[in-house]
Amino acid sequence: MKSEDKKIYQVDIPLKINTAAVVKRTQLRNGNPRMEKVALEMTEKALGVARPKAIYRISKSRVIDRGTVEINGVRFTSRALSKCLEGQPAVYPLLATAGQELDELPIAPGDLMRQLTLDTIKMVILFSASQYLTDYIKEKHSLNGAAALNPGEFADFPISQQKPLFALFGGAEKQIGVSLTSGGALKPTKSRSGILFPNETGFLSCKLCTMSKCPGRRAAYNPAEVAKYITDD
Repeated sequence: MKSEDKKIYQVDIPLKINTAAVVKRTQLRNGNPRMEKVALEMTEKALGVARPKAIYRISKSRVIDRGTVEINGVRFTSRALSKCLEGQPAVYPLLATAGQELDELPIAPGDLMRQLTLDTIKMVILFSASQYLTDYIKEKHSLNGAAALNPGEFADFPISQQKPLFALFGGAEKQIGVSLTSGGALKPTKSRSGILFPNETGFLSCKLCTMSKCPGRRAAYNPAEVAKYITDD
């Protein structure tokens, strides 16, 4: 492996908060007209402290069999991942987070409206950071298209696969303040892990996910895609 392929790259994520998206999401979830005022207030506070961050690396992948893949010698178990990485020697494990700073904004324990709004702001920041990171990797490494799989999205690629993914970073996740709980959850909660890979077919992992109310859904669940990537022998 080339020396540059062993590096962990940290990406400076520009802070963007789509205030209209925050207002829309909070109003949909609460229906209280006061939410717009609170959303604007909390967005302004978040802009003063939020520091979204991300890291990624270039890794070598090798499909072992229909349900097993090795990435830099670390073994993953997933039929969908195995299918997606066929013929893909270079992949890009990544971590992105809205940051710990937002957790330190002072909110009274009983102020559910501001707590809800802050949670929405974190989610909007994470979505923006994730898209920026994807676009950055595509441009930096001349990828015409890319897709990603994220541990915990669906049963075939469960949250337990966070552990081998973190092993690929060898502790470098600490430099962006991300950690993994014993149960496989990410801290801070508004963080994302995944494996990005070249793809020009328009593949979207959402089509394999049955969580109908996922706030990040980009496409409907598609049984035909499940058959293609998971159940079809």
